[in-house]
Amino acid sequence: MATNLTKHNFTISREQREKVTGHPGRVLWFTGLSGSGKSTIANALDEVLNGRNLKTYILDGDNIRMGLNGDLSFSPEDRKENIRRISEVAKLFADSGTIVLTAFISPYREDRDLAREVIGEDFVEVFVDTPLDVCESRDPKGLYKKARAGEIKGFTGIDAPYEEPLKAELRLDNLNIEDSVEFLIDYLDKNQMLSTIKEVNNLDKKKTLAIDFDGVIHDYSKGFQGLENAYDPPKEGTKEALEGFNNEGFIVKIMSSRPAHVIRKWLEKYEMSHLVEEISNHKFPATVYIDDRGFLFKNWKQCLEEIKNHPKIKK
Repeated sequence: MATNLTKHNFTISREQREKVTGHPGRVLWFTGLSGSGKSTIANALDEVLNGRNLKTYILDGDNIRMGLNGDLSFSPEDRKENIRRISEVAKLFADSGTIVLTAFISPYREDRDLAREVIGEDFVEVFVDTPLDVCESRDPKGLYKKARAGEIKGFTGIDAPYEEPLKAELRLDNLNIEDSVEFLIDYLDKNQMLSTIKEVNNLDKKKTLAIDFDGVIHDYSKGFQGLENAYDPPKEGTKEALEGFNNEGFIVKIMSSRPAHVIRKWLEKYEMSHLVEEISNHKFPATVYIDDRGFLFKNWKQCLEEIKNHPKIKK
């Protein structure tokens, strides 16, 4: 390491950058065998997050090796250096308030542990746990075939080891793309990684209703059919209820893991778009949360009565 170096502290802090992006910087470290779906899942997640105006970036193994790490081989030593460099780059991205999605085989636990140490609390390990036989049957780049034929030496899963994570924050156990994205969004949302909103004007909060889309507004009779597929009409009484909330001066917001444009288009179809102020995947600060799992919502008639007599509303 070079000597005679002094770290320069700049004026704009990480907190200020995250205030601009509206969410914290994080690193989702996708690890798994070649062909496991790391890049495909990262790309699908990136589309959803970007569609919600979140600042994201993907660091992909092959792309990085065609540029920054073009001087590295696939020897154990160079694999280690590959991960070290990516860790430092990802750390910088996270510090800028970016949600970074890294897609690297990163086969050795020691190297991933180093990445965790470098990146710190922003590090979220995502193990894409797709069995070797499934990865080999996919073989999108023809690499397994070449490795089996002896044309590629040191190929992970064939003649080089892959050390499974022991304590990954997330494990995608051979899920399809849509279910993987849904699972990841749910984790990010529950761990408050999609918003830095911590305060809300007290007057607004007293009159804000945060309503779950699926199961409350959207009938959701068939269960999950894909993030882009809002297939049912509104539950009976939905439009009248939202109109009533608006007339009473409530701010109505919708919570959903679906992209905002999907819900907005659905609301327009049923002439309710003007009744909803905001749509997002994070939990809004609100007076009352209405969802189909809590005590509050059974049907709109019962819900309206509950809202009218809610102790937070009656204050």
